[in-house]
Amino acid sequence: MDDGDNSSMTINQSLLKPHKNWHYLFVISILTMFLSGLVLLNAYFRLVTISPYSINSNDVSSAILLSGYLGMFINIALSPVPDYFLIPLYGFLSSIGIFNPYTTFLVCLAGALVPIEFACGRLAARPVLLKVMSYSHISEANLEAADKWIAEHGNFSIFISTFIPFFYSVVSLAAGTLKMSVTKFFLTSTAGFALRFIFLECVGYFSIYIFTDSFDYSQRTPFFILLILSSIYMALYLVRTLMHTHT
Repeated sequence: MDDGDNSSMTINQSLLKPHKNWHYLFVISILTMFLSGLVLLNAYFRLVTISPYSINSNDVSSAILLSGYLGMFINIALSPVPDYFLIPLYGFLSSIGIFNPYTTFLVCLAGALVPIEFACGRLAARPVLLKVMSYSHISEANLEAADKWIAEHGNFSIFISTFIPFFYSVVSLAAGTLKMSVTKFFLTSTAGFALRFIFLECVGYFSIYIFTDSFDYSQRTPFFILLILSSIYMALYLVRTLMHTHT
């Protein structure tokens, strides 16, 4: 094979190789397809049905009511329960008047931005940090993967990692050890968490409606569209990935 053939093959491989944005959208498509499928499955088979008349503050546990916004802040900042579960819960509680939705958003955002991992990475020596991390099941390989992720994606790596709870902790540690700018770290973290928390709180605030009998056929159309579009994108992604691996 001559140099011309080699160069043309290299060009073809580079064209077929999916851009990193394809990978980001692939993850979003999986989540979209999964959630849309669950909504439609419940809409047709009524796996979970809630009467709108039974939804009131009396159904909320006293522990949640007593903890208030302080408990909300502590839960988001320190609780091992993923905020993918907590934020929709607080959104639902806001919808029935327990909390103010705007205050809820600000308190949750403040809790998420507590820089525990970033500060540890920035202030502690790396050998000491690795020793402490071993008790939290975070290995040196995890930290090295986060280092590589930051090197490849820059500030955008922090933004993307805010959508992946465990990975954000590791990336925050790596960002601290790499002495990333505090301003850039907080700005990108704030943007990522704000976008995600708005979505999750809206899910909790409005989605209780999809479990009621009044969620009729015409209102299911957007979920059908999301399911179809995400399925098409996933198919295109898989075809392109397979074509790249076989060249």
